[in-house]
This record gives sequence, C-alpha cells and structure tokens, in this order.
Amino acid sequence: MIREEWDRMFLNLMPVVSTGLASLSIVLGIMTLLRASPLGQRVYYQDGQYLVAVRYPGQWHDIRSFVQPDNTDVVAICSQIGPDVWQCLDFVCRYVAYKRELGEMWQFPSETLARGEGDCEDTSILLTSLVRAGGAPNCYVAVGSLGGYGHAWSEIDGQVLETTFTSARVVPDPAQYYPYIYFNDTEVIELWPGALGEVFELKRDEATKLNLMAKAVG
Repeated sequence: MIREEWDRMFLNLMPVVSTGLASLSIVLGIMTLLRASPLGQRVYYQDGQYLVAVRYPGQWHDIRSFVQPDNTDVVAICSQIGPDVWQCLDFVCRYVAYKRELGEMWQFPSETLARGEGDCEDTSILLTSLVRAGGAPNCYVAVGSLGGYGHAWSEIDGQVLETTFTSARVVPDPAQYYPYIYFNDTEVIELWPGALGEVFELKRDEATKLNLMAKAVG
C-alpha cells in the first residue's frame, strides 16, 4: 500500500472511528497508531524508502538499514578474517547457528553476532555487511523462493552464497534459488513492480526448506 492510498483510507476511516467516542484526543491517538501500521501491511513505499515491518509491532525500517558495513562490530570481524568472500561466508556458516522462527524478526548484524544465532535473513544480512565492509560493492542480500518456500541468501556477481550451511561450500543447484528482490545498504532492486510485497506472501516452512537443502547437498 503506498502512502497516498493509506492517506485516503485514513481520511475515510476518521468519521467512522470517531462516532460514539467522547474524546477527540482518544480518536486522534487511535488513528495515529493505526496510521503508523497500515492494516497489517508488511511493506509500503514512502519518499523513496522501502519500509518493512519485520521487527517489533509498530516499527518500520527502510530495508537498506539492515545491511551495515560501517557497523563497528562488522568492521572488527572483517579486520580479523579478511575481505575474502569465502572466508566471510565460512565464518558466518560456522559461527552463527541456524535458528528457526515462527514469524518475522529480522536482526541487525550486531544482534546476530552477539547472539550467535539467526535465520536465513539474519545470516544473509550479516554476510552481506561483512563482504561490503571488505570492499566488495556488488554484494546483495537476495530474498525470494527456494523450492517454493520463502528464503534469503547473499549474492555476488550472480553467485549464490548460502549462509545456512555449516561451512562455506558451492550451492549444488543454484537454479532452485529464485530471487524476488536484491538489497544492500545503498540500493534496493525489485525484479518486478511490487516484488518486495510478494516476498511476504511466500510459503513459510522451515523444516521442509531445510530438508530440501540437505538433500541437495547430499
């Protein structure tokens, strides 16, 4: 839902919600809260931002803000392991344990490093941050489908970097990975209009997805 559509809905809802309420301040407070979270939408676009609701209720973040190559924790790790892409991938695979999630709770790189666990979005965000901190501008988080299920991974120069393996390795069947969007700290690339919103409509079944990956690796 774009901002203009929400503004029209906001104005249409105001008389309905205000009916029967004694205090105008209560009405305005309720409408302000509703306006900050457009009717359960996970994505909306505003002033060139790609805003996503992937953390706490009522919070919106530009999707680019999750990739943080200048983060002090990211820079410190990168200085230890070096800028090599495969060294960075191996670090993420070995250091960060895979954590299944029932809902969406994207972590920032410092949180993933501190907790030592995360799901596919968290590890892909961390890896992309590390690789870009090492000086590779063409690394992105890719979000899309793996075997029909929602998944995230990193890509550099078209090569899939799977962050949920237990060590760095080449993906055996990259054709299974079907991106909807790419993003990093400076850019968002939707492969078709509205692709970012469609990401959140993909099926979510972590057990089945991981089983597919395990069979592919052998």
